[in-house]
Amino acid sequence: MHRKVKLSNGISLLHKLFLTFDTEDFISENSIRVLHEILGGLKRYEIKALFFITGHMAEKLRNSPLIVDLLNEHQIGYHSSSHSVRPTIFEFTDVEDYEEAYRISLQRETAHVNPLTGEVEGRGGIYALTDLFPKRQITAFRAPGQCWSPPHLEALKSLGITYDFSTNVSFMPVSYKGVTFYPYPIIGHWQGKFSEYRILFISLLRRKTIVVTIHPSMFVNQREWDSIYCKTNPKKLIQPPVRSPKETRFLLRRFDLLLKQIASLQNMHLLEVTPNFERPYRKLNVTKIDVEKFYRTSIRWAKRQNYKPKFLRHHFLRFFKIIPGADHQLNKHAIR
Repeated sequence: MHRKVKLSNGISLLHKLFLTFDTEDFISENSIRVLHEILGGLKRYEIKALFFITGHMAEKLRNSPLIVDLLNEHQIGYHSSSHSVRPTIFEFTDVEDYEEAYRISLQRETAHVNPLTGEVEGRGGIYALTDLFPKRQITAFRAPGQCWSPPHLEALKSLGITYDFSTNVSFMPVSYKGVTFYPYPIIGHWQGKFSEYRILFISLLRRKTIVVTIHPSMFVNQREWDSIYCKTNPKKLIQPPVRSPKETRFLLRRFDLLLKQIASLQNMHLLEVTPNFERPYRKLNVTKIDVEKFYRTSIRWAKRQNYKPKFLRHHFLRFFKIIPGADHQLNKHAIR
């Protein structure tokens, strides 16, 4: 358990680092093995992290009890039921009626989604994660690619999600509509480059709370595992080209160096790593935000997938009370 640490002058720690891992590649066995190595490194340096796990990955981890035991030592978050399977979040919520988008989100996030057809097939999603960690309360979420949608987030809130790591609404944690929005990652796809270390330590000097994202699958794959979903759902699940053992060892050494440096700052009480979630004292001031910017950021995958949203912009304007109807009460009967 994390505890508040105070310096000799009584001042509490000011800098917090959320070390996060997007755990999503359910296709490659190599990703499972490297996840085990990553967890071993975190244990060796006594560093806590936040693992965002998809429903598909939760289902696969049922066969890896040792990894599940190690994951239980960390914060666990939800990373959607199916990550990149079409329709994606910004596609299935792109319907004219906000409440219909909310209902569809509830259905898909509590179900197993067929990775080849995109069809809902029985119980799964966030329930696969709560089944894997029955003693944990899953309250944090990150949308795949940080591509989030307001009715989808409100549906997740009815399922217990109250902390979001998907948006770029603030450089510090803020609350809005019962959800705490954490800052956008300063590094969204860590690759072990020295320029990333520079970004990390400069950001630690400038900000009180920072987020770093690492994808375990990129330690072993040459490209994103989900690239097979860019155009449409594939006919079969294809593993991406793998890195050579030499490349993987190099990245793991760089990762070990990162952990060593983080551990040093933590041991000197200069940094609190992945603390418990807290409600911020600051509330989001919707009169000072750029909703159009948030919208464009949230749908950046749409261009990659050759999709043109029709109604999502309207959903963002409603969520942030820019248009009438923002206070309309949703039907909050979650699917159980």
